[in-house]
Amino acid sequence: MLDIRFATIADVGEIMEFINNNWKVNHILSANKELFLYEYRDGSRINFVISNDDSGKINGILGFIKASSINSDIWAAMWKVGENSKKPMLGIELMEYLRNSEDYNTLLCSKINEKTIGIYKYLGMYTDKLKQFVLINNKMKKFRIAKILDNKYFDSVQFLINHEYSLKQLSKEKIAFNFEDFKENIPYKDEKYFIKRYFNHPIYIYDVYGIFKNNKIRSLLVTRNVFANGSKALRIVDYIGEELGFKFIIQDLYKVIINENLEYIDFMCFGFDDMLLNAGFRPVNLDSSDLIIPNHFSPFVSKNIKMNFFVDTEQLDKVKICKADGDQDRPN
Repeated sequence: MLDIRFATIADVGEIMEFINNNWKVNHILSANKELFLYEYRDGSRINFVISNDDSGKINGILGFIKASSINSDIWAAMWKVGENSKKPMLGIELMEYLRNSEDYNTLLCSKINEKTIGIYKYLGMYTDKLKQFVLINNKMKKFRIAKILDNKYFDSVQFLINHEYSLKQLSKEKIAFNFEDFKENIPYKDEKYFIKRYFNHPIYIYDVYGIFKNNKIRSLLVTRNVFANGSKALRIVDYIGEELGFKFIIQDLYKVIINENLEYIDFMCFGFDDMLLNAGFRPVNLDSSDLIIPNHFSPFVSKNIKMNFFVDTEQLDKVKICKADGDQDRPN
């Protein structure tokens, strides 16, 4: 009889082995236990739904990452059924088990395979693509990461000035940000998640900034440098808070890419269009070849990448998805 349940610490070794055998040989989550536990350990629970066959062996997994401590919105990740499974609907059963759990709130996934979009639509979920926006360093002489074939992308940006707003880099001891003011966002991210995700990451180094108005913090902005071909760029990977002030501090981020000789700033996201366009960012046409802003850096892939997502809600005006949500900004 098929057994579907939440995983525990005792299942870690077998889950990692399943990933290695059924997802990808030497996948980082099958080889690096520290990263696996960082991503998925939740006290005595491991944030995976697993199924066991009649012999007790794992034959299906569905991982998830919590955005907050209580009644959390969650991102689905690592959804796979073993090739030898005799149950054609096992994957759906795993998803429905997680979806119907009273322990969690809204279910999302920041990147889904295009071939599975029909499944999510069948389950009544909203699917779409993340959008990518970019601000080019027009002082650069040679680009080794981006490919830019149209001079319009080098147009000077007219920065908006408002001296009430300022940008300051933060340590985890000095966040002083009220996350609950943005509890209506989907997903809602609390302070515990934020500190773990960006200050305590075991491999990546993130820079966390506060956007202040009259010395009171209004928003949080997270960036990470990416490297390829002897060059580097700046990625915005998360944003929480008021959006009005962003257009007044983008001049400060632009100074960072000028001073550090970075090729551009980009942000792959959903729900931030007006904020980015008002700050001078340009949308990247992911079907065009006149502007290539890569998304994959480990390993590096020199092409535009589409990221399909799903979200299990009809409240689309509250949905704010960022590049680092779920398992999308981690080493491979």
